[in-house]
Amino acid sequence: MRFIHQRSLWHGTRRPDKAQQREGWVVFGVILVAVAGLEGCGSGRPKTVPVTGIVTLDGKPIEGANVAFYPDTGEATGTGGQQKKTDALTRPATGTTDKEGKFTLKTSPLGDGALPGKYKVAIIKKEVTGFLADKDGLSGGIAPEGIKEKWIIPPKYADPNNSGLTAEVKPGMRPLEFKLTSQ
Repeated sequence: MRFIHQRSLWHGTRRPDKAQQREGWVVFGVILVAVAGLEGCGSGRPKTVPVTGIVTLDGKPIEGANVAFYPDTGEATGTGGQQKKTDALTRPATGTTDKEGKFTLKTSPLGDGALPGKYKVAIIKKEVTGFLADKDGLSGGIAPEGIKEKWIIPPKYADPNNSGLTAEVKPGMRPLEFKLTSQ
């Protein structure tokens, strides 16, 4: 007994027997198979198509405009109406124009595009003024003259149901071009 006790102290803890070692390898194997299985499952999201384009106003690129593609389900869409479906198939794809007027749409992760199909399009750019910020930048109030909106892009383009802008997303499509006018 004394020899075994000294050996335990010398080597630390007792070594597992072969049955325990096999059990450990089985557990490791099950975990490995489960992780490998998850890798093959994918994200569960439908496949999107990359969508890029350019927005101009009176022939000039417009920076900082919000572009939104709403699936054309035959129902009212966007903020002016109600959508009955709320799954990924009716989620709008959005993007913002850069200084050259170029945009890239995203639906879920950055720059993933839009689902194939027909869309109603809204493009919005306005400046809102009249908010006052305190020194902390987190609080404030409203200016004495109140909140004011200045539409950079005419408000008709902000409503996907009345903008007159549409697009069809399909694999291999070319960049889109939206030529807006002030009138």
